[in-house]
Amino acid sequence: MGIEYAVGVDFGGTSAKLGLVGRDGRILGRDMVEIDPRADFRSIMASVSGRLTELIRGAVPDGRLLTIGLGTPGFVDSETGIVRSGAENIPALKGMSMSAALGETFGVPSFADNDANCAAAAELSFGAGRNFRHFALVTLGTGVGGGLVQDGRVSRGARGFAGEIGHICLDPHGLWCNCGSRGCLEQYASAPAIARIYAERKAKREMAVGEPTAKDVFRKAEEGDAEALDTVDDVARSLAQAFGTLLNVLNLEAFLIGGGVSQAGERLCAPIRRHLPDFTWPLLMKDVRVLPAAFRNDAGLLGAAATAYERISR
Repeated sequence: MGIEYAVGVDFGGTSAKLGLVGRDGRILGRDMVEIDPRADFRSIMASVSGRLTELIRGAVPDGRLLTIGLGTPGFVDSETGIVRSGAENIPALKGMSMSAALGETFGVPSFADNDANCAAAAELSFGAGRNFRHFALVTLGTGVGGGLVQDGRVSRGARGFAGEIGHICLDPHGLWCNCGSRGCLEQYASAPAIARIYAERKAKREMAVGEPTAKDVFRKAEEGDAEALDTVDDVARSLAQAFGTLLNVLNLEAFLIGGGVSQAGERLCAPIRRHLPDFTWPLLMKDVRVLPAAFRNDAGLLGAAATAYERISR
């Protein structure tokens, strides 16, 4: 018998990353397929399944496919795989089950989940979360996503929608968020928010900075730029406030920071740790870790596969 593996599919706005993943987290093969956001559901699924068939034939022709996992932005019914909301970039996906379509094509159990939940599953199974049974994975990128792990399992809530850490309210009179609420963490800690806060600080001092990125801000902070250092401290304090709220409710062991902003490493983690005691009970704070997540670009496809492995083992 050949090697056993799962397929992980990480859906983004314009492409889907495909990976063949062993039980140990080793990626046996990978590919990517471009997605036309104007295409209908059947065409999208045909493109993905066709490229996936080619990948399997080329990478593990004698292997045994056990299961398929899919990760996608938005609200996903974890039982049916139906995308309920949040897939505006690819309208054809809303109300449809990609997992059901691929499961029927390949004849194996297939599951779908929110991409941040998948990232949490990747860390739990293969990454920085292996040493913890209770942690939050927070992804900082264009938005702020999150996944919760409790008692060694990804916690999805009553309908599969738990973990929207980016929409914890920090200030009821704060900035309006695209979710319809005000003062959400996403408005103060996402990559665009970091760039905006920095540009606003510079503008108040009549210093032109053009259109900075979050990466620029952290680079400037490393160089000692005062406004960049203040911006990073502001962002860290916002994250610490949200983390403290979660600690008070869930008594977690760790916070893992993923997404593109996680490349800042200790430049971000250290001030979060410094501010965290301001927002939680000292006893709950004891021994809590704030760490970069292990996976960045591969978090989605590894997590989708990890989610599928978890589901078939229940």
